[in-house]
Amino acid sequence: MPEQFGHDREVIPAIVTIGMPNQELAEILQQQNSLLNRVEIVLAENQQLRTKFQELTEREERFRQIAENVREVFFVISAKTDEILYISPTYEKVWGRTCQSLYEDPQSWLFAIHPEDSYRAIATIETQFRTGDDFEEEYRIIRPDQSICWVRVRAFPVTDVMGKVNRFVGIAEDITKRREAEEALKKSEEQFRLTFEMAPIGMAISTLTGEFQRVNQALCDALGYTQEELLKLSFAEISHPEDCQKHRALEDKLIQGEESDFQIEKRYLAKDGRIVDTLLKVVIVRDAEGKPLHFNNQIVDITERKYMEKQLLHDALHDALTGLPNRALFMDRLERQLKRSQNQENYLFAVLFLDLDRFKVVNDSVGHLIGDKLLIEIASRLEKSVAPTDTVARLGGDEFTILLENISSKSEATLVAESIYQTLTFPFNIEGYELFTSASIGIALSSQGYETPQDILRDADLTMYSAKEQGKARYEVFDCSLRDRALQRLELETDLRRALERQEFEVYYQPITSLQLGILSAFEALVRWKHPTKGYIKPDNFIPLCEETGLIVPLGSWLLREACQTARNWQLKYPDHPPIRMSVNLSGQQFREPHLIEEIDSVLKETGLEGKFLKLEITESILIDNLETVTEIILNLRKRQIQFSIDDFGTGYSSLSYLHRFPVDTIKIDRSFVSQMQADGDNSAIVKAIITLAHMLDMDVIAEGIETTSQLAQLRLLQCEYGQGFFFSKPLNQEQAEALIASSPKW
Repeated sequence: MPEQFGHDREVIPAIVTIGMPNQELAEILQQQNSLLNRVEIVLAENQQLRTKFQELTEREERFRQIAENVREVFFVISAKTDEILYISPTYEKVWGRTCQSLYEDPQSWLFAIHPEDSYRAIATIETQFRTGDDFEEEYRIIRPDQSICWVRVRAFPVTDVMGKVNRFVGIAEDITKRREAEEALKKSEEQFRLTFEMAPIGMAISTLTGEFQRVNQALCDALGYTQEELLKLSFAEISHPEDCQKHRALEDKLIQGEESDFQIEKRYLAKDGRIVDTLLKVVIVRDAEGKPLHFNNQIVDITERKYMEKQLLHDALHDALTGLPNRALFMDRLERQLKRSQNQENYLFAVLFLDLDRFKVVNDSVGHLIGDKLLIEIASRLEKSVAPTDTVARLGGDEFTILLENISSKSEATLVAESIYQTLTFPFNIEGYELFTSASIGIALSSQGYETPQDILRDADLTMYSAKEQGKARYEVFDCSLRDRALQRLELETDLRRALERQEFEVYYQPITSLQLGILSAFEALVRWKHPTKGYIKPDNFIPLCEETGLIVPLGSWLLREACQTARNWQLKYPDHPPIRMSVNLSGQQFREPHLIEEIDSVLKETGLEGKFLKLEITESILIDNLETVTEIILNLRKRQIQFSIDDFGTGYSSLSYLHRFPVDTIKIDRSFVSQMQADGDNSAIVKAIITLAHMLDMDVIAEGIETTSQLAQLRLLQCEYGQGFFFSKPLNQEQAEALIASSPKW
């Protein structure tokens, strides 16, 4: 169009000048120039419009590119018709629907709002559309796949030249992740609040200087404060003074970043003044830049646990019955004393080992309950007999030990032993029983140069046993000879265990004579030990060891078999001699063997010896200890015509009151009574009484230890049936015994 106007401007003057008057021509030219000026103005305005249109197009393109490439949804809505004038492609991703569907149905985006949010959202939109104000709303939409999306919609009005709102321009933002994060944070905060408030352990948030910002009820309950009272205090004000410095030092490490948390045991002071033991865990909380904000504190009340730990430790180191230190604690203190004596010249201490005499009798007679109470009373008296710095311990049973620290001499230890002896002489009155007891005491001094606590305790123990062997109710101080004897005893025990399998034992036979006829009647089988290097060892030296070690059972079985076989052999070899009877000793341990009767039956069957030619000798203590059981066994064996005799009668219990209950055939009077019989008949009253009582109970009597003719004469006058002793013969080996039988001696 502008180009056409430009060409015509050159042609017109040529046309209008042909055959026209000047005035008319001038008017035409004037009009033409006026027209040209207007055309130029229109052209200029048109150029401006084209420029503005170009700028607008470019701006529109930039807007379109921005709208199509950002995460938010841009939209333009007509304020008059609610028509969607523009929607950015992001709508399809956020709403899950096509832009075309929205253009076709402008209300479809409203129908996607979650039912719980639609009323509020639509009401806000309608109100703002009507008033023409800015609006902002957050709500949920439901996509076609039923997934939920949170959006934040913001819109502002755009007015026309007349100032009227003709459209709304806005942006919709997918805030699902933000809302989920907010919800998670809210839930986390709620969980923290519930955890904090409802936690069974104490929890507190404190400032970097130790003031409380927040405390829970569990902490208040543990310390006896209300929340209001506790929030006015600081950690320092309720902490045990001895624990404050350590706590603060560890907090400083957290602040400096040297540690992220710490855990310690700490004591607090409750409102009522009691000490509360706790396990404290502290974590420092920092902001995003790493700046310390506050401390989170977990405070677990472990007062009861600490008490239980102390109680368990006490129980582990103390005797449950008496409350005295036990072996473990005693040995610990003994070790400390030993180290002190090794480091300090002339430092002296002593160990006393006590064993109550005949305490078993108390338990057996009045019961273990009374026995336990007696032990408690004894423990109390022992503690009062020593200094507070000394230790009285119970090792177990009726054994006690005492550690005397820093004594001046041996005499100080013996004075304590004498004091204990004196305090135990007074009776104990327990539940109506008046009880007496005594103790055998062994004393070991540190001056012996011990290396271990076990060594000194061992020597005190050895010394105690030595005191007991010397007669009980006494004390004895250790010397090296006791240890030597103990080593010899140990060596002897070792050899004893091998002696039976090495066939080192022999059977000796001591004749038993009929005092009225003066002829050989029987033999008592006695065991002898011929040691390969030490020669014959006295029975008194090894029989007690056999009893202690249990070797008496196999040894007794061997002796029974050997003696029965020998008796049967002699009967066959000397048929003209009255049948030889054999007496064999049975120990208490053999009587406790469950198969004793079967074993004796087997021996008699294998050897061919008839039961009537076997007599079993038992001590009165075996009968007293378990009268009913032993009596039952004896009665069973007597059915086999086996006879029984009580050995060493009168040396044990007060047997006279029990004698009528014993199902035995013979009483053997102990040699200690026979040896006291004088030629003039003095001191024979006890022997006479025993013989008379035995005859009244239809028992015969064997007198042991006959050595003189006067003893023999008196026993014959008292009508004692049998006798044995060196007057007739010492114990003989098998060959010597056979020779004696063959000689048919007469006394």
